[in-house]
Order: sequence, then C-alpha cells, then structure tokens
Amino acid sequence: MGSPELPDDFEIAPGHRLRTWKSLTLSEANGATADWTKGIAILNARIRRRFIEPAQLLIDAENGKGRGTNGFAVLAIDFLLIETIQGFREGLINHNGKSKALFKAFLTNWPAFIACVPQHGNANDLAVNVYEQGRCALHHTGSTDRITVRKSGKVFVFSHDRRITVNRTLLHQQLVNAFDSYLAELKVPANADLRRKFKRKMDHICS
Repeated sequence: MGSPELPDDFEIAPGHRLRTWKSLTLSEANGATADWTKGIAILNARIRRRFIEPAQLLIDAENGKGRGTNGFAVLAIDFLLIETIQGFREGLINHNGKSKALFKAFLTNWPAFIACVPQHGNANDLAVNVYEQGRCALHHTGSTDRITVRKSGKVFVFSHDRRITVNRTLLHQQLVNAFDSYLAELKVPANADLRRKFKRKMDHICS
C-alpha cells in the first residue's frame, strides 16, 4: 500500500502551500515565465527557513562573546545544507547510500573549499575527511573526530595529521553564497538540465 497523498494545503515552505506548486507549469517552453520565478522562490523560502536562518541565529547568539559553544550545532546544520543543495543540483529523490558522494561532489566543485586545499593536497581525499570526521561524526555520535571549530581564520585548515580546523562563521557565509549562486543559475532558462533536476526533486517532495 502506497503512502497517502499530501493535502493541497500542506505547507512545503513558509508561506507556500502544495497547491501553489501543483499549479505551476515548469517546462523549457515557458522558461522565462512567472511560474519559474515562483517555483524558485518556494525553494529559496524552504532552504532559508530550514537551514540558513537557524544556523545564522546560532552564530548571532554568540556575537560579542569569547569562546563559542554553538559551533557543533552550526556545523551539523551546514553539513546537512551541503548535502541538500547537491541533492537538488543532481535531482536525487533518495539520498540513501549517496550522502558521501553528494558531499564530496559539492566540496570538490566549490571554490571556497578548493581555495583551502594545500599545495600538493588531494581535494577528493580532504573532502572525504570532512565528510567522515565532520558530517558523519556529528550526525552519528554528536561530536566531531579531529575537527576543531573556530570563529575566525580560513574556512578550512588541513593539517598533516588529518586534523581539520573549520571557521564555522565563514563556512556558513560561503554556503549562503553558494546557495544564492545556485538560485541564480536556476533563474537562467538556458540551464534546462539543472532546472529539470530541481523540478524532479521538488515534485518528489510534493508527492
């Protein structure tokens, strides 16, 4: 027996109901219409309210304080955000068994990460380290493995002993920029494949 359909008044993002998404005509033929603008606005509201704004509240709560205590919570949210953005980019409707690949794909194609890779360093290996020592450790055990969280410095600093230092404030800022860049790409009708993948993901969420 399949899952029941969501009701039309189900809120898929703050201020946006399922009926709104279902009413949109999103295709290449009407790529420059208001429907695409509305659809992208729904995604913007969904991601900002679920991930970006909560993490920013945790960061802002420590303004003016010395040693922070919210760093792990910020990283936990932002690591989920990384996987979420990449899942939309690839149009994946099921992340089971694919989290590592999504995380690595995002980081190794992200200028903010590549800029932190040391000379002669391997971006793929370092991305896997961030995934295993950060994302997996936090979400599975509630703590990181050889990751130090800071409020200043570069986004990532990689040591020879596989230890990683993360500037959670700058990480969040750069992820917001990455999400904004993704939204800007979606607004371009010529990016038809990216739009198809976004629609596939949202159609599944709304099914």
